[in-house]
Amino acid sequence: MSAASLRGGHSPQRRRVLQSAGIAMAGLGTVGIGGRAQAAGPANPTALETANKALVARWFDGFWGSTWDPAVIAAVAAPDMLLQYSLHAPRRGRDDIRAFMEDFRAAFPDLAFAASAPLLAQGDLVVGRWIGGGTHTGAAFSDFLVGSLPARSGRTMRFHGTTVLRVAKGRIVEEIGLDDGVTALRQLGLLRTA
Repeated sequence: MSAASLRGGHSPQRRRVLQSAGIAMAGLGTVGIGGRAQAAGPANPTALETANKALVARWFDGFWGSTWDPAVIAAVAAPDMLLQYSLHAPRRGRDDIRAFMEDFRAAFPDLAFAASAPLLAQGDLVVGRWIGGGTHTGAAFSDFLVGSLPARSGRTMRFHGTTVLRVAKGRIVEEIGLDDGVTALRQLGLLRTA
């Protein structure tokens, strides 16, 4: 991925497509999962949408970014937040979500995700596209729905996805993602091509 794509840079053709879709280019900035995130989106977002994107950007940096900050869970997540991705069983509540990430990072110490497009918001929903992964150099990991990894397998996963987050009363109440889990599972040797 190029540095320009992480900074929110767009080709002239991409700009025309976004503009024809009614998305003004003014105000689009960097949105990072694992970098310093800044809210981005239409030039005239509502105050609620701007606040929601800033909250999600903070979550992405502290929770999914290369620098893990467990304090972000209490600061940003609702007490009964739902975290759901295709690779893992759904997680509910701050304690369950914290345990999930602690185990994930113990298995993949270099785990990090970065934005592949600016955050978009409408009302209480924020959508982010991302890419990332890590190398399994740590503890055994059994949280994947289709298999487990023994300690220090040395396998690397790098995959992408799209996440929809719902914000209510200044807290993230849902994070539901669709990831390219097939790619990740193949890279980790948990799924074989027929």
